[in-house]
Amino acid sequence: MNDDYITIKDHNNEDTHLRELYSVTVFGNRVSTTVTRRATVVRKWIYRIRHRHRFRRNRFLVGLGVQWRPDISNQGATLQLCVGRQCLIFQILHANFIPRILKRFLANDSITFVGVYNHTDSRMLKRDYNLSVVRLLELGSVANLRGASMETLAYSILGFHGIKKPQWIARSDWEVKWLTSDQVQYASVDAYLSFEIGKKLKAWNHDT
Repeated sequence: MNDDYITIKDHNNEDTHLRELYSVTVFGNRVSTTVTRRATVVRKWIYRIRHRHRFRRNRFLVGLGVQWRPDISNQGATLQLCVGRQCLIFQILHANFIPRILKRFLANDSITFVGVYNHTDSRMLKRDYNLSVVRLLELGSVANLRGASMETLAYSILGFHGIKKPQWIARSDWEVKWLTSDQVQYASVDAYLSFEIGKKLKAWNHDT
């Protein structure tokens, strides 16, 4: 995505059957990413995030994205969430079940979810998994740059020059059980930048 300013490190955990942990550095900012298909790991991640940000009330912001394999099934394969420098990549296609706390989290109208070109994400989550994202904002619209790409927004809003989202990663097989480091980096950066752009724009003040 930008080899000079974005890197990824695999922590080689022993409990890979439950989760994988990575550190993704984006322009000097270290992001901790958890990759999992286990509902229990998702539940713990959301509990921890909610507790850590319990005083934010209506300023609770989450970067959100969905990845899928467009030339095969068009079914949502991964759901990525990012709050601050904590990201979760939930391999929802391979999940043993979808935890109720995730449904409540996405349906909470006091939480603002943000992303780029994300109307497809919302429809896909509803269609494939009956998950409703109640308060979802598209960042290009919030920034009055309707139709702007993530690359454009990252530069215009954050000053991050040279962000690239390679199509060969975007169109790769997201339905695999073991994501590649390129896929993990791509999904993490997407959700993290969404969060940071939304934070800079104070997206929680905008109507859906």
